Amino acid sequence: MKTLQKEQSILSGQLMEFQFICFSATTDTIPFMLLMNNNLKPLKAFTKCTVSPFFRLEKLNEDTCCAELSILEAIDMDGIPIDSCDDLYSLRKTNSCIIVDLNCFCAINPFPPNLVNRPLPEIEPK
Repeated sequence: MKTLQKEQSILSGQLMEFQFICFSATTDTIPFMLLMNNNLKPLKAFTKCTVSPFFRLEKLNEDTCCAELSILEAIDMDGIPIDSCDDLYSLRKTNSCIIVDLNCFCAINPFPPNLVNRPLPEIEPK
């Protein structure tokens, strides 16, 4: 998480070496999922009327091993919120946040930064 926080904070700069991503993006977010220790399933949080397993690291408290995460809303190609990876096209930032104890998680699964606020495809009428 510490490395993710560092890389996320410098995405807009010119750093040449990353661990979680392989290119410099035009976003300030490295989206990720957290896998829980007890069952290896992803943590899911509620936002509006949907459930999301996707997050953005906002703050990391190394003393307490806690993190504030904002919830990213997953959407499909039509811009409709979804709650799984099956039809994932883009991730939208929300104003909803949670605080988690990082000791409850065994793994982090990062995703490409270009998924965040990815423009929906323009479908021309036939």
